[in-house]
Amino acid sequence: MLPIALMLLAAAPSSSDAVKALITTQAEAWNRGDLPAFTRVYADDAIFVSPSGVTRGRQSVLERYQKRYPDKKAMGTLSFEFVETRETKDGVSLVAKWTLAYPDKPAATGHTLLVLHQKGDRWLIVQDASM
Repeated sequence: MLPIALMLLAAAPSSSDAVKALITTQAEAWNRGDLPAFTRVYADDAIFVSPSGVTRGRQSVLERYQKRYPDKKAMGTLSFEFVETRETKDGVSLVAKWTLAYPDKPAATGHTLLVLHQKGDRWLIVQDASM
């Protein structure tokens, strides 16, 4: 019989699974139209890189999203298809395909590369490169 500590370790979700669950929860916030909740998982000093430039800091990321997606209709419905996760000694990187579906126009799609670090019991996005 395994010692209890080993059984708990074996039953605990991996860091990759925890990060995927967090990103799924993030998409749920987006789909409710809740941009503050969507960006809550960004670190205060996060960096967001997109074809339009570099945005620094969680508050600036929120403001960027609020400007670009001013209402629920503009936001569409977000989903992620996870491509790969890698656990490192410092955190987790995740590659995903994102899709924004709209009822009245073609879907928008792209990819994102997220780097997350664990702060206490929370995972936070420190880098987001979305194209």
